[in-house]
Amino acid sequence: MGVYGASKAEAELRVLESHSDALILRTSAFFGPWDAYNFVYYALCLLASGREVSAMANSRVSPTYVPDLVNAALDLLIDGETGIWHLANQGEVSWAELARLAARCGGFDPDRVVLHGTEESQTSTALASERGEMLPPLQSALDRFFRESEFPWTPPSTLGSGQPAH
Repeated sequence: MGVYGASKAEAELRVLESHSDALILRTSAFFGPWDAYNFVYYALCLLASGREVSAMANSRVSPTYVPDLVNAALDLLIDGETGIWHLANQGEVSWAELARLAARCGGFDPDRVVLHGTEESQTSTALASERGEMLPPLQSALDRFFRESEFPWTPPSTLGSGQPAH
């Protein structure tokens, strides 16, 4: 486990030591229809502007659709659940695979996603769930994202011309 993961695990333990009835949610790679500051939206903006998307092929994540996360979190709170829960949509993918899925769903050429990284340096922050129900499959989340999102895909001015480091 890296420094980032170790510091998060330490923080969770401290919270649980101080508040044994706390609910802690672990999640990953957020995307949602109202948030322009996430990888899926950014990749779509690049594709819509005719550019390529550069994405890591050797880093795996568990993408999480924010509306699904909110619904599941509220259910857990209402049920009085405690402890550490992993909540992410079903489906572990690389950042490049996520960009290609989003491209296909958005009607863009997935071959405009340029892969970076080698298999030898593979990393994973993907989540598995041992407690409770998994969120809906990633494809279902992406389908709903496109139904609930607004076109055109225009990048917020604060994103600049660089790409996220995924």
